Order: sequence, then C-alpha cells, then structure tokens
Amino acid sequence: MKRLSIIVILVGVLISCKTPQLVVTPYEVTPITGKSGTINSTGVFYALPRQSVEVDILVRKQDFIKGPYAEFAERLLGIKNVIKENYSVYNIENVSVSQRSEVDPNNIYFVQFNDSELALTYDNSLIISSVNISNRESSEQSKRTHPPQVVQTARATSRPLIPTFNLVERTDTVFFNQMVDTQLVQHYNIRTVKAEKTPLQKAEEIVEQIAKIREDRNRLLTGFQEVNYEAAAIKYMNEEFNRMEDEYIRLFIGTTKVSYETAHFDFLPEDKDRLTTELAWFSVSLGLLNLDTEWGSDGKKITLNIILDDDILASIEQFSENIKLPKNGFFYSIPSPALVKVMLDDQVIYSNQMPFSQFGITQSLAPGLLQIDFSPQTGEIRSVRAIEN
Repeated sequence: MKRLSIIVILVGVLISCKTPQLVVTPYEVTPITGKSGTINSTGVFYALPRQSVEVDILVRKQDFIKGPYAEFAERLLGIKNVIKENYSVYNIENVSVSQRSEVDPNNIYFVQFNDSELALTYDNSLIISSVNISNRESSEQSKRTHPPQVVQTARATSRPLIPTFNLVERTDTVFFNQMVDTQLVQHYNIRTVKAEKTPLQKAEEIVEQIAKIREDRNRLLTGFQEVNYEAAAIKYMNEEFNRMEDEYIRLFIGTTKVSYETAHFDFLPEDKDRLTTELAWFSVSLGLLNLDTEWGSDGKKITLNIILDDDILASIEQFSENIKLPKNGFFYSIPSPALVKVMLDDQVIYSNQMPFSQFGITQSLAPGLLQIDFSPQTGEIRSVRAIEN
C-alpha cells in the first residue's frame, strides 16, 4: 500500500512537469480597423496620431506714394530722384512651418481589460498619452506652435493736410463806356476777387516755407536768437524744425508706407505618391495670389515638398521580423523622418526635418504590467518601465 502511494505521487509530479502552465494575458489590445466579432470584456479605446502641415507666410508690402508736387521737385528744389507714380513692392519676409496632430483613423485600438487594472490618460481626444502613469512630468516639449505675427506697421503719412491755402487775391480792372451828354466817356472799376492757386503757386509757397524753416533753424543753432534757450529746449526745437522740413519735402519726393500680410495654408499628407502640393503664386508687384488668379509676368509658384527617409524604417522592419513576441500589447508608432521644404520656384525658402507617423511603422509591446509614456504628438514611446508586483 505504501509502495502504491509513492508511485501515485511520482506520476502526479511527472504530469505536472509535462503539462504546460496556462498563461493568463493581463489585457489585450486589438486594432479595430477591419475587425468584427464579439468581445467578452470591458475596455476602452485609444488612438495614435497622424500629422498635418501648417504653413504661414509673412509678406511685407511697401507702398510708394507719389507726392502732390512731384513734377516741380527738380525745378524748385533740384531733386531728381522722386517717386513719379504710385506702386507697391512685395517681399516674402518669413516662412514658418509647424505640425498639427490629430487622430489617425487607421490607428484606433480597443483595450480589453480582462480583469486587469489599467489607467490610461489621453491628449487631444482619443490620442493616448500614458498608461499607468499619474502626476508625471513630460520629458518632451509641447508641440511647437507659431503665435500670430504681431507686426508694428510703420505708417508714413503723405501730407496734403499741411495748410498751403488754396485761394489767392486777384485785382481786376474792369473798363466800360458810358454816354454822358451825347458823348462817350470811358470809366473803370477796380475789383478784388478770390482765385484758386495753381499747383505751381502752391509748390512755390511750400518752398518758401522750407527756406524759412532752414533760416530759423540756422539762427537757433548759431546763437542769433534773442532768447537764451536751455540745451534741452534747443534740441527739441531743432527736432521739430527737421520734422517740419521733412514733411514739406515729402510733398515733392513722395513717401512710403509699410504693412504686412499673412497667409495660412494646411496640408494633410496621406499618400506617399502625393507629397508635393502647390500653395499659391507670388508676385513682387501683386503679392500672394490664389492658384487660379492671373499672376502676371513676374509670378513665381510656392510649393510644399515632403521628402521621406525610409532607410531607418526599413532596417527596423527587417529586424522586427526576427522578434517572436506576443502582438497584443499596446501599439505605438515609429514615425518616418522627412525633410519638409517650401520652394519659390527653384529657390528653397524653408527647410526642416519633421516626423510623420502615418508613413512610419506601428509596433506592439508584449502585454504586461507596464508604465508607458507616449508622445501625444507622434505616438512614439518616450519611456516604458515594468511595474513590480
């Protein structure tokens, strides 16, 4: 009887050694794309991001405004280089490119809890931010944004408001004949009337004002004024004389006004064969124009080019084929690096490296008790650590 009991114990031990242990998956992550069927577990959804490109172009506009007396500048002041007609010149002052992350509809997943306790945090709707991490300090800076350009516009005013008085007195002598005692007698009346000044007369008056300003300024600076002004007062009056003279001279040479315009463009790359898009026309004389607008002879096309670098991803994919691990843990992205360029015809006006998750690789961790820190901008894993029981 004792012998029989020992045999039973040995058989039990052998059976227990040869029978594989049942491995219970703590949770299971399933892509929902193309999946159907019944899931007998509670859970939550999460998504990985994709990136669109935002382009902001700042254009500087300089208006050249003809002075009202430009035709008399050389004759009265001896100035030849004046603005002879109104026109504008445009220049591209700055190009900024940023990325915006949004939910990738091709990378949405369902996490089956299977009685596990998981804590998921999200950023930007469904995009996952972390697993089993609370009160953490992010190691990655937030998505780079470009606040609206606030530009101080310099407004140089053309000054037709300077009082030059438009009327001048004119004395007319009117002769008329009158019969007096059958004799024709000639009489006359002297009449004063107001007549409108000609542009030349107005210009000559302004030149006289300029000459008077220069004379007064010379008297001030050489000490021939009757009042002994303090140095600060002399400095202030000299600046005022200069300002007044400049304003009068602008009536002849013209003036300029600078302003800024900003154009915003969005592009969501979804197809590797369509990574170049046309944004607008740019003309030095007309500025930024829609693609369907007549752009003139000096028009150049602005395009956005995305050049993917697949070499690194190809090596990762090749190595991943040799890794034999369960594929039902948390999915994460390995974005494809790309060179983003903005071109003005053949000229590069912006160039920078940027990641694109939609053209990268999606991999999965083995399920387990983990703390995972995701980048909500790219879906990459920033850190992962096993939780000790």
